[in-house]
Amino acid sequence: NFNEAKFITFSMLIFCAVWITFIPAYVSSPGKYTVAVEIFAILASGFGLLFCIFAPKCYVILAKPELNTRKHLMGKMPSRSL
Repeated sequence: NFNEAKFITFSMLIFCAVWITFIPAYVSSPGKYTVAVEIFAILASGFGLLFCIFAPKCYVILAKPELNTRKHLMGKMPSRSL
């Protein structure tokens, strides 16, 4: 099963949530802290994207290696009968 749409969707939700919360934090922060708020938003959104997309893959590779075989991936396909 190569469906990654749910991981991409969740990573986009995190990306949008970080930048939506960035706006009031940026407006309310005093002068010298605005750069720190920008950097934190950039790093948090990037880390959220990477984590949501690659964490499930790393989990399967490291914690469940029996799921990471060609036989398991190809055996999950439903058979068609006419």
